[in-house]
Formats: sequence, structure tokens, C-alpha cells
Amino acid sequence: MSKRHLRVVHAALLLLVLPFAGHAADTNCPSLFQGGKAPDLIDTSLAERTTTICYGAYSMDASGVTKGPLWSAEHLTAEQIADAGNISRKDSFHAETGIPVADRSELADYKGSGYDRGHMTPAGDEPDAASQKQSFSLANMVPQSHVLNTGKWERIETTVRNMATSDGEVYVVTGPAFDGPTPDTIGADAVVVPNYTWKAIYDADQGGAAAWECTNVDVPTCEVVSVQAIIDETGIDPFPSLSASVKSHPISLPLPN
Repeated sequence: MSKRHLRVVHAALLLLVLPFAGHAADTNCPSLFQGGKAPDLIDTSLAERTTTICYGAYSMDASGVTKGPLWSAEHLTAEQIADAGNISRKDSFHAETGIPVADRSELADYKGSGYDRGHMTPAGDEPDAASQKQSFSLANMVPQSHVLNTGKWERIETTVRNMATSDGEVYVVTGPAFDGPTPDTIGADAVVVPNYTWKAIYDADQGGAAAWECTNVDVPTCEVVSVQAIIDETGIDPFPSLSASVKSHPISLPLPN
């Protein structure tokens, strides 16, 4: 995979973007992160005006530039997945009031857009009704192709839950990647449409990490890449505590049909 450093050069967005030189989110939920360290925003201009939130079962860092998450992180355990299996899904999409109005997306942005409200941390991972409701925050959403969202992406989410069940626990960080000279936007708030979505996994039982990356189009393709490839492309390090060797050598992950 070529290195596609995360960039947004749409003229309106450029007015909001300033040079940026490294940032580790300050959070009150270290148990959600591998090694207790939140993902690092090490080389991305989209980190201007971010809001980091700890929810009951996941944490995310939202960008006021893209009007969506840069990353969404969770620590999945077999017990949590068992609990999640007892919860019926109840859709409750809502704007995130913990983010300034100027920096967030609204429900109206997605209406008639042709894109799904694509979860980064999925509702199916949440162990109780309150946590599931938190997963429906638009701060945890990106505009996602319906075919991807309901097809390969959903199967990747199921694979991750199966890994947590069989191996006891996994750390997961999910996010968007942007590439191209004029990114698409939706809605009055100009929510930026990602070209890719990715999901990085650290599985201690398997002794390593890797990531899926999928094109956000109507005929999506997915590939398994190293964590280092995600860092090179997005400027975001999902697992700052891991060694360079682990980040550079992906473990084997199944590709969705």
C-alpha cells in the first residue's frame, strides 16, 4: 500500500487547518487503551480543534475540521461481548452536545446524503443499554458507503468480536483516512467523507497487531496492513506503547468476503 498521508486540501477546509506537531489525547479512561496510552496524533493537520471524550465503553477524538472522529478506541473482552449479546439494538442517533456546535455534525447533515452514519466503535460491542446509546453519538460516525457499512465492514466487526471471545481480550482503534485533492463533504456543516475506514487490532494472545483498511465506495475492497502503514497514511498511531517491530509486522487477519 502506498503512503497516503492524511490530507484535506479543499479550500474551505484549509482556512481551518494549521501546522501541527504531535499530540497525545488527554483522557480519563486509560483502561480503554493498549498500554494505557491513548492514540497519538503525530502528523496530521486535522488535529486542529479536537475534542476527546471518554464514554462508558469507548473513547474518541473528534475533529472540528472533518466534523467526525479521528479515532475511536475500545478494550474488548470476552465478558463484554457476552453482555453485548444480551442487549437488543435500539437506534438512537444523536448530535454530540459535548462538542462545540461549530465543530460537530448534526442529524440533518446525513439526511439525503446517500451515506450511512457509519459507526467507528460499533453498537454491537456495547455491554449495556447506556453504552449502546453512547455509541450512537454522531461523534462516533463517519459518512460511510451503505454497501461497505452493511457488508464487509459489518463482517470485520463480527470478526473482532469473535477474536475477543476466543482470545479473551483485544484492543481496537478505528478511524477514517482521507486522500484526494478535493474531498467530498455532506450537509450544511460540511462533514468530510473519508476515502477509507480502518480498524486496528492488538491481540496479546496472538502476540501482535494489524489493521483492516477498506475503500469507502459502493464496490469496496479491503486489505490487511500493518499498524505502521496506518501511521504512515493517517499520521495517527493507534498503539503508541507497541514496539516498532510489532507495528511493522502485521499478524494474520481474515479478509471479509
